[in-house]
Amino acid sequence: MGIRSSKETVKFLRFPDIGNLELLHATYKKQEFSPHYHKGHVIGVIEKGNLGFDYRGEKVVASAGEINIADPGEVHNGFSVSKEGWQYRMFYLKQGQLDRICNELCDKFVAMPFFRKGVIKDYAFAREIHTLHKDFENSNISLLEKESRFHTMISNFILRHARETVAPVSPGSERKIVMKVKEYIQSFYDSNISLDDLSRITGISRYYLLRVFAEETGLTPHAYLNFVRVSKARELMEKKVPIIDAAYATGFFDQSHLNRIFKKIYGITPGQYCNAF
Repeated sequence: MGIRSSKETVKFLRFPDIGNLELLHATYKKQEFSPHYHKGHVIGVIEKGNLGFDYRGEKVVASAGEINIADPGEVHNGFSVSKEGWQYRMFYLKQGQLDRICNELCDKFVAMPFFRKGVIKDYAFAREIHTLHKDFENSNISLLEKESRFHTMISNFILRHARETVAPVSPGSERKIVMKVKEYIQSFYDSNISLDDLSRITGISRYYLLRVFAEETGLTPHAYLNFVRVSKARELMEKKVPIIDAAYATGFFDQSHLNRIFKKIYGITPGQYCNAF
């Protein structure tokens, strides 16, 4: 599906037969992505312009012909660095999808891979990603060919650019506080959660809570709540629940509130997302 508005174009596709893989082909001029993260890997290539984003404590820019990537759980935003905006093609992998492919490369990796940089200047491989994405979008190719080419692309990308993960650090007291806040928000996302509620369940001051949460996650509690709400709304819409009902069921004031937050995180509207099913 294609949507054109204020010189911005968005095409969103979903492939249920390939692990619910999602594709985005978009041109953005004024779009600004709020800080967020993804449960699965995100891999894409910039076609035109420049995409700026904050990633792992650095401001980075992905330019035309370069690969941009985000590991699962890594908070990032997204913005244009010039009035021309940017155009890109993105693969949104589901949680564990890349890891399962990596398991088949077990002689190369003893741990799950991660990618150190958010921008990779591998122009030859960027063209491979671009070609595959374009063929997925435009060509009437068989499921076997899609699966084979996607699997090959991800396998080669892992071998070229991945590093093994660092062993997780044992949770300290601050990490336990953050986990408690996350669990509370995940349980009561549909209610009117207050900062006092979070302070009460953790037993620390509101000021300290905000500082610890931001240091551990890169997000404010409110931004994390918005992310959980739109994720839950997505799940409902995938089950054919009407958008307005999904909005109310997940704690949004109304459908327009959901629309605004959804687009700030995913770059498309709930209606555009539903049209892909």
